[in-house]
Amino acid sequence: MTGIPAVDPELRASKRERYSADERRKAILKAASEVFLERGYADASIDAVVERSGGSKATVYALFGNKEGLFSAAAAECAEEFASAIGTVNVCTSLPDSLRRIAVAYMKVVLNPKRLAMFRTMVSESARMPESGDIFFRLGPQGAQAAVAKYFRECAAARLLAADDPDELAEYFLGALRGSVFNRALFNPTRAPTDKEVERHIDFVVQTFLRGVHPS
Repeated sequence: MTGIPAVDPELRASKRERYSADERRKAILKAASEVFLERGYADASIDAVVERSGGSKATVYALFGNKEGLFSAAAAECAEEFASAIGTVNVCTSLPDSLRRIAVAYMKVVLNPKRLAMFRTMVSESARMPESGDIFFRLGPQGAQAAVAKYFRECAAARLLAADDPDELAEYFLGALRGSVFNRALFNPTRAPTDKEVERHIDFVVQTFLRGVHPS
């Protein structure tokens, strides 16, 4: 009878160590995001992050360097989640259906309270730490725009829409989606738009956009 192949103890230990390191990093970033959003960058501290996540200050410094590095990493993780929400949308050959799927996914992310809070924090801190602001922009808003532009190129190649500049068209589409709905939620945390308001806004933007890009 064939037995189950033995696993090298060193390989098993190596995997366990990597898993533990990944889990520690995720726990620290989660705690850091919470602390930065609750207290702001100036009042946040490594001690507060360690108290919430467990571990040690030495681990935080080894993984992220300092508080600024930790802030940049937390912002980058939030930004990557922002862009991936658009990049993983299951688009189809129907342009109206696909645009609506993209719009729903995008608005769900930009109106998420955590994302709004991080956006406010990044705006307030980017003048002092432009590198962190640039990281957030490149991985988040710019990443989402690149994902939509890629889809527009594919649609243009299939003659589903007319697009001389897919990148600019993607920026226009996402900008229209944010509109006053996003600004109102951004500047007034107590006034979140209702589901009906968001649905009506998406319908208007998608329908207006389609009239402008319909191939002649």
